[in-house]
Amino acid sequence: MRYAVGVDRGASSVRLGLVRSDGTMVKVMKEWDPCRSLADLGSMVRRMGEMLARFLASPEVRGVSLDGIGVVVAGIINGRGEMVGHVGAREAPWTPIAVREVVQQTAGAGLPVHVDNDSKGAALGEFLYGAGRGTRDMACLTIGTGVGGGLVVDGKLVHGAQGLAGLAGIMSVDMHGERCPSGAMGCLEHYASGSGIARAARRALEVGRASGLLEDAQGDIESVTSEMVFAAARRGDDLAKETVRNAAYALGIAISTLLHLLNPEVVVLGGGVAEQGELFLEPVRDAVAEHTIAHYLVPIKAAELGNLAGVTGAAALCWQ
Repeated sequence: MRYAVGVDRGASSVRLGLVRSDGTMVKVMKEWDPCRSLADLGSMVRRMGEMLARFLASPEVRGVSLDGIGVVVAGIINGRGEMVGHVGAREAPWTPIAVREVVQQTAGAGLPVHVDNDSKGAALGEFLYGAGRGTRDMACLTIGTGVGGGLVVDGKLVHGAQGLAGLAGIMSVDMHGERCPSGAMGCLEHYASGSGIARAARRALEVGRASGLLEDAQGDIESVTSEMVFAAARRGDDLAKETVRNAAYALGIAISTLLHLLNPEVVVLGGGVAEQGELFLEPVRDAVAEHTIAHYLVPIKAAELGNLAGVTGAAALCWQ
């Protein structure tokens, strides 16, 4: 059996795992390390390397023969393992962060280091060991604070010419919609992400729409979160249900586009918003059916690996 180490750098924590080539998680460790701002990203990568060095030195890992180290991080990652951007203002100045180089210098231990975007890592994990297992062509969208994606075609994770493929959150679902900071009009992330759902509910409350959400937030509209919206929808709150339906409709339009373009065998939805279950997934499927030619319809499944998808997929980068 072969082994690799996977590292998943999230917004507030780092997960590290010793993973077997059959997807078994032999050891997992989580350390809290909030990223305070974009200016902190360089330091964040160095801290991640230091955590990895400690993990590699642990008794359970130290004696294992490793094929390599896989690292997935939020952000736009090119084929050289550099973070070359983050979803934000289109013309924002950006100095590439050499993630692969920093990890090799800090904790590489002479091993190959593979770096990719976190959503693509989660997609690879689901493809090999989760909801996409047994397929050859899969589209995976992660819907949390933002929206990310990963595509598998003919059994291979799609990277694109520069390694940048999979930025699903910037897909336009409304040509007359608002312009997001990236410059896109009506982008998916604006409507279907956790932050987008919360924003839509807050805007409705600000113009006087009646909802129990206002009481939930103790009168503080700015404190409304997507979790509160879903909780209110479950108890039948009309505004909350409408907000969830609108987000699901936008996601359904985006998925329909992917189905017609790529013809995958399955679509897998992960992330905190997708984990809300059928309350969200059912209207997504309805919207997909409304907008998709019948021959292109495929199963739309919830992800299976939860918060270990990124770690597992990161390790699997070593075997691609």
